[in-house]
Amino acid sequence: MLATLALAAIVPSGAAATTLSGDAIWTARPSAATEPNALAAEVAAAGLHRVFVKAAEGTTLEPGFTAPFVAAIRAHGIEVCAWVFVYGAEPAGEAAAAVAAARAGAQCLVVDAEGQYDKRYGAAQSYVGALRAQLGAAYPIGLAGQAEVLEHPTFPYSVFLGPGGFDFDMPQVYWRELGLSPGAALALSLGQNEWYGRPIEPVGQLFDAVSAAEVGKFVAGASIDGARGVSLFDLEAEPPPQIAAAVAAPIPALVRPVAPATLRPGADGDEVVWAQEHLDGSGADLPVGGFYGNETARAVARFQRRHRLRASGLLDARTWRALLRVRPRVPSWASAPPLSAR
Repeated sequence: MLATLALAAIVPSGAAATTLSGDAIWTARPSAATEPNALAAEVAAAGLHRVFVKAAEGTTLEPGFTAPFVAAIRAHGIEVCAWVFVYGAEPAGEAAAAVAAARAGAQCLVVDAEGQYDKRYGAAQSYVGALRAQLGAAYPIGLAGQAEVLEHPTFPYSVFLGPGGFDFDMPQVYWRELGLSPGAALALSLGQNEWYGRPIEPVGQLFDAVSAAEVGKFVAGASIDGARGVSLFDLEAEPPPQIAAAVAAPIPALVRPVAPATLRPGADGDEVVWAQEHLDGSGADLPVGGFYGNETARAVARFQRRHRLRASGLLDARTWRALLRVRPRVPSWASAPPLSAR
């Protein structure tokens, strides 16, 4: 059980507050089996005012996730965000389920996309396009993806978090599953997710009998590294009073943004796809295949010279930051994914 946990709203100085910024709790209980007033009471007892409720599994909307269900929770002053788990085999149907959840009154949407979407670049483009076409560009959507980008080279992060994609990057930093301390897991995950240039709001764990000290280190580390907020999975893992005790003792919001991790020749995966799209957007003419070979290294060096950076051919933190100011040139993946994902 958690005895004390420092859990604070973490919004860097000068950052605009958004629906997804700040702290939240997840619930994996099917909404059909959940009484909304009781759920709202649990969230309030945990000292929080935002809950992510499971709304769909693939193409199937949770039957209890309805407008009256959402309205009943919101009537207690609790913000409701729908979360959906997706597979990629039927992107149009999955998008329809997510849109139905949003139209039931959810104030934001979080898409839990993991290994099932590996190599499915075309499906990801279809899914993202369908969501934005129906919900509009302003509706807040987050990707709750796998924490270590380099361990998942065929996952289309660059589609979900690319132009016209999702607003927030919410890596699942489950340190026990990663075999790391909370601080080490955060440093590794945030450094790699910085490549995509989206605000990062990491998801921590309450399950697997984690200690109060572990969760405290996760929250403190996220604050120090400049995260805009954290959320914890899930409400069923700890009694609300234990979480409430943590909320009562917030930590100060310190800001020390993590630098993007350096990418080197020989890398192969979605992060290289993303870099090549930006290099092409800056005037290069690279085939977007996902391999960091000599041609890509030369394009990086040319970009560095034009921007008065050391022409090392390495994608270091300063180069990434300059590159992320360029609008990428994104191919259509309708016919096939990049070579690195085949």
